[in-house]
Amino acid sequence: MFEKFFSASYAEARQSFLAAAHTRGYTVRSEVNPVGPGVDGEALAIDTAYAGPDDARALLMLSSGTHGAEGYCGSGCQIALMHDEPLLHKAAAAGIGILLVHALNPYGFSYGHRTNEDNIDLNRNFCDYTKPLPVNAHYADLHPLLLPEAWPPGPDNEAAIQDFIRTRGERAYGEAVMKGQHTHADGLFYGGVAPSWSNLVLRRICREYGSGRERVAWIDYHTGLGPYGHAEKIFVQPPGADYERALQWWGRDLVPIFGAESSTVDIAGTLVQAMLEECGDVPQRTFLALEYGTRPLPEVFMALRSDRWLESHPQADPELRRQLKAVHRDTFYPNHDDWRGAVIGQSRATLLQTLNGLAG
Repeated sequence: MFEKFFSASYAEARQSFLAAAHTRGYTVRSEVNPVGPGVDGEALAIDTAYAGPDDARALLMLSSGTHGAEGYCGSGCQIALMHDEPLLHKAAAAGIGILLVHALNPYGFSYGHRTNEDNIDLNRNFCDYTKPLPVNAHYADLHPLLLPEAWPPGPDNEAAIQDFIRTRGERAYGEAVMKGQHTHADGLFYGGVAPSWSNLVLRRICREYGSGRERVAWIDYHTGLGPYGHAEKIFVQPPGADYERALQWWGRDLVPIFGAESSTVDIAGTLVQAMLEECGDVPQRTFLALEYGTRPLPEVFMALRSDRWLESHPQADPELRRQLKAVHRDTFYPNHDDWRGAVIGQSRATLLQTLNGLAG
């Protein structure tokens, strides 16, 4: 039955989301991206749907599509919640407001990229642009290796990358690739040099819906890293009272970004800054990145590299393009019932935990 919550395109996902929200009588608002239409000519928008009292002291916020092509997962979870009578009743009985933010990166969702219309990774874009931007000391050396002239990369390319890892270490390689960089606009994990459109819209949403509450919990859905079908609960705030509260809510399998067991690295400029900076009057702010594994890490990196390579090589062979786009899509949205079932089941368990936490 969970298949009905998932869509085959951004346009379909948006239509299903809006239909469910209107059926529920939620307050719906849309912010259309001025970049232009999507791959099927559709409008590209960040849509919000709110349910609950305007003065609810607690707010549950769910966001999807931060990384574009990962949006199928989060959209499915948001639509599933709007069909989940027991969870919705529990939230209403506790006076908890629910805010669903659909497709933070509608361009990437529609066109099948992890990044936005400017190749910006939104989860590296929430920096203080009045100060010097974070420096990625290793990325410049890796850039020409990650995006070679020809695809697929040859043995010499792999040997050069392995030499980098041997001389500088696995940690340096992981940080070089994943930490984010602000120097190569055509590269991987590019954070940009100014706030993106999605950044500005999300900050307005946080101010409008989050400010003035007593408690805000925000779950942002992601895919790619970790074991197939497993939802890693990643905590990205600093250690302290917020982390202790998150442990009480979500259990000891919570993975802090500052812990050695995390499948990612400590990143600057993540979405959590929008909540911390725009909802500064909220006493309790708790953020969770829910990351569903899809493929082994080397395959995920290769899919990211191939997508960037295609964008810089518009003359690429059409059949190669089709193959690489198909692999990229499957890497961030496995079209399998077992994976979708795992997504919905673990999302529901996490939402139940979160509502219990917000209800106090």
